[in-house]
Amino acid sequence: MGNRVLRLAVSAAVLSVGSVVTAVGQQLALPKSLASAPAYEVPDRLLERRTELGLTDAQAAKLAALSADLRTREDSWQKVRALSSKPWIVPGGRPSPQDAFDRVLKTLTPPQRERAVRVLASSAESSD
Repeated sequence: MGNRVLRLAVSAAVLSVGSVVTAVGQQLALPKSLASAPAYEVPDRLLERRTELGLTDAQAAKLAALSADLRTREDSWQKVRALSSKPWIVPGGRPSPQDAFDRVLKTLTPPQRERAVRVLASSAESSD
């Protein structure tokens, strides 16, 4: 009996944590207009507004390194794709904007994350 109660309590806790994580993830979503952009644009757009976001030197350095890494991976992916004689075969491993967004959010503080989402949304709208 005690074991059942414990399992129910754990299940309820997991469900409530899952819904909180989902709610937070929905608030901090990558703007749809960036979903098809190269992944390196996510950190690049935030670095352009570094002062507005209040990025520290360490955060800016991490975002710059992330941007350089994503740019290198994108260039490699494009070269492999261009060399393929079969255009329907697309090489794997292309960095995604969502992955870049998730990595960027780990670098920022919670208040900066909210501002970053607004900055990305506004910069995506202005570039369309």
